Amino acid sequence: MGAAREHPDPMRRRRTPLPLAATLLVAAACSSTAAPPPDADRLLGEAEALIAGGAHEQALAVLEPLADEACPKRLRDRRDVATATAHVGRGELWQGFEALERFSDRYPHSELRPVVMELLWTIGHTLATSGRGFWIFWSDRRSGRTVLEHLITRHPDTQRLADALRLLGDMAYEDRNYELAQERFRDLIRRRPESEWVKYACYRFAMSLVDSLHGPDYDLDKMNHAVRELTDFLATAPENPEILAQARAALARLREWRAERHFGIASFYRRVGNETGERHHLDIATRAEFEGTAAYAEAVRRREELGAAATGARP
Repeated sequence: MGAAREHPDPMRRRRTPLPLAATLLVAAACSSTAAPPPDADRLLGEAEALIAGGAHEQALAVLEPLADEACPKRLRDRRDVATATAHVGRGELWQGFEALERFSDRYPHSELRPVVMELLWTIGHTLATSGRGFWIFWSDRRSGRTVLEHLITRHPDTQRLADALRLLGDMAYEDRNYELAQERFRDLIRRRPESEWVKYACYRFAMSLVDSLHGPDYDLDKMNHAVRELTDFLATAPENPEILAQARAALARLREWRAERHFGIASFYRRVGNETGERHHLDIATRAEFEGTAAYAEAVRRREELGAAATGARP
């Protein structure tokens, strides 16, 4: 008989090396679950102490080992605040914002949210008012607007909401984006009615309506709206003489425009032979509120002509 066939040793099969791909997967899994540094609390405390002492660059160096997943979850909100504060201390405002940009999503219940909101306000206000920039390529003002918009959107409960809305409204007004300016000032009045900025917001809201017009040929409803807003603002007895003078001048300008607009509509009806429409708008243009305007005198003369013609036509 031939020699018996030798069977493989099952133990030897178990000792066969793992395939290369499996080995790499195991190694990757081990590296991805590496435990955070055991001294994370000490490092974070040291960084915070350095920040308190003004050593912001050293603090950032101490925080480096705690980047990303290396920091325990329970400490990550403190780490992000410390990182942002150190960047702000070094004048690196945009980097400070980037460190806090996702704070509200990552740590919605963090006790540090009030600190974050104040930091965001500081960053946004400083950038928006710095005046630095280079042609069309970059602008601190533009970056500041981004930060402030983030603040009012992601942290609507901030104590700085009225300040941020006021600044954003002014920026939109300066950019002649009057609809956005109206939105910002309207939000301020509605969401923070107790703010010291409310009276100013009423003024700016009214002026943004006025400045969105370009003369008597434009939206009559918007002119009437602007008149109501300015009248309500002036009824609050504003103390700022410059603002008071501007509001009164705007109201006088609207008075001229509205009278001229109604006289123009009356003239249109005259051309198309609609005496009823002509008389209606002449009656409006000759109201006491328009007395003294150029259109008022013309409207009075035209209405007298209509009256004379009607009298002469009677048998």
